[in-house]
Parts: sequence; structure tokens; C-alpha cells
Amino acid sequence: MEEREAYIALNMVQRIGAATVANGVEALGSAVAFFKAGEPALRKVRGISRDSAEKLSTAFALTDWKREIERAGKCHTKLVTFADPGYPPLLKTIHNPPLVLYVTGDPSAFSLPCVGIVGTRAPTPYGRANAATFASALARAGYAVVSGLARGIDTEAHRATLAAQGVTVAVLGAALDKLYPEENRKLAHKIVENGGAVISEYPFGRAGDKQTFPFRNRVISGLSQGVLVVEADTHSGTLITADHALEQGRSVMAIPGRIDSAAAAGCHKLIQDGARLVTTPGDVLDELSSLSFGAMSPTVPYTPPAPDIQLDDDEKTIISVLQDGDMTLDELSDSTNIPARKLVFCLTTLEMKSLVDRPAPDRVKLRKKR
Repeated sequence: MEEREAYIALNMVQRIGAATVANGVEALGSAVAFFKAGEPALRKVRGISRDSAEKLSTAFALTDWKREIERAGKCHTKLVTFADPGYPPLLKTIHNPPLVLYVTGDPSAFSLPCVGIVGTRAPTPYGRANAATFASALARAGYAVVSGLARGIDTEAHRATLAAQGVTVAVLGAALDKLYPEENRKLAHKIVENGGAVISEYPFGRAGDKQTFPFRNRVISGLSQGVLVVEADTHSGTLITADHALEQGRSVMAIPGRIDSAAAAGCHKLIQDGARLVTTPGDVLDELSSLSFGAMSPTVPYTPPAPDIQLDDDEKTIISVLQDGDMTLDELSDSTNIPARKLVFCLTTLEMKSLVDRPAPDRVKLRKKR
């Protein structure tokens, strides 16, 4: 047995975690020695009681790690263990890092600088638009977008990254053969086909539950230099990802929303607690560029989308009218014949696309090209 095989075997034992494995490796010298240790030796490992030593010894003996490796080969799944040089260096530094990553797709996606984009499973149109705009811009800037393949904001972020011909990584809260939600299976295939990766820390056969989904959030943040929360209420599981990010020393950013929107309440709470308020992709890039993560930095410069790309008719009208100079909201509404409520939504979207600025609450102007 090799060291990486020992990690694969240990990862298959549900009653043992990364912290206990680390204690075992420290006490016995290697993962192989820990896995092969009998009950008396296991009792000497910090955190393992007499009762636990007996149960672990039995579990180790019953673990069919060779079959797991064989199955991974048949499923075209790569097993990246804590002992492998290809294990993501940022993820290795977190508390309780995964012992093994089951990877479908290209593990080199981990070598890119990563940013997490997360949010509610029930987003508003405003949230969906922001997720797509930010993910697309960050992908064009050379970042791999990491999210959880869940419904809502996660799905929008993955799709927008693919549309921008970028790389995205989906972290599952279940085994690869228990992908959830089922309706995102085609999206998972597209992620892999376009140079990204779908990953899980769980061995084959492990279905998702109330423990696995929150637990996977630490992997999303652990892979990322920073985490952007697009939209979330105060009870959203998304805030767990933000908590993990803070514990891991990652930057946490949040997009503000309407003050009367329950879907934005979680973001507002994060901002009150110290998360960076961001309103454009440029804000996110400024935040990420200020961080120190060694040589990990984007290889492609960020450029805002041209005014004639991915704009609907109302947005094009607004851009055209503002060519004559800045205006108040009332003047712009009169000039474009766009109702005030819809105008505010369009302007917010254009701000996200780095095309307009709001020099004052009631004034709008075109943003100067950088």
C-alpha cells in the first residue's frame, strides 16, 4: 500500500475525519502506518478512545479501497489525495481539508486563481442578473469560478462562466454518482467538456444529507481566494460558506440589494459585519488583487464588455441617450420612455456591466473607458 492509497482507504471510513487522520499520521509516522495499525496502536493516537479504537480497527479491516480505485478508473474519475502534488495548495491549509478529491474533468482547473460565487437557491431576477454578470466578468479576467451546482445563484454562476468560455469548478455535497440536483446533470457535463471540473470529497455511494451539503461549503471557500455572496436571506446556507471563508482567512464580498428585500438581508448582514460591499466586477477584482496568495494571479486582464454586447433594447436606449451627458433619473425616464421602476433595474444591471456610474443618487452618467 502506498501513501495515497492509504488516504483513499481512510476517506472511505465515515466515522473518521481529517483531524483524526492528521493525529494518526503524526503519531504513527504515515497514513499507511495509521491505516495498518491495530487496536492497541490506535489507542495511543490523540482523540481516539478505547471504544473508538476498536471500531476503527474493524472498519479499516473491512474497507475495500482497491475496489474504490478500480471503480474510479472505470468512471474516468481522478482521485487526488492529500499526499499528491496536484492537491490544491490553498485547500491544504484549511481546517479539516478533504483527504481525497474525486474529480471528473480537469484537475488543472485548481491551478487557476479561484473565486467562489454563492447565493440563495431561490434568487430574484436581480440576483440572477448579478450572478451572471459577475461570473462572466471574473471568468474573462482569468479566474476560475467555484460554486456548488445548486439551484439558483450557483447554477447562474456556472452557466455564465461557460458562456464566457471560462473555467468553472462545481463542488458537490454528495458523491459523484449521487449528483444533486438531478436537473443539473447536463450542466455538470458541460462544465467538464469545457475544461472545468466537478468534484466531491465523498466516496462512491454517499448520498447528500443535512450534514454533507453544509460541510462541502468549506471546500468552495477553501479553493477560493475570495467568496462573493450574490443574494441570500438571513437563514440561507450560503452564510455558512461566508463563515468558512472568514475562518480560512479568505476575503468575503457581498452585493447589496433593496433594503426591503428579504433575499438581500443576508448580504446586508454580512456587509454590516465587515464584508466588502461590491457593486461592480471591478470592485471584486480590486479586492482580490489586494490579497497575497503567492504567484496565483489572473493571466488575462479584465476588460469591461463593450456597450453593444449582451445588452437588451432598453439598455441600448439608455446608453444611447446618455451619450449627450449625465442626467437625472427623471430626465432619463422621460428621454427613454422607460418607466421609473424598470429604469432603476436597468441602471443597476448597467452598473454591474461597468457601463454607467451614479455620481449622485439621482444622477446617471456613462462610465469612462479605462
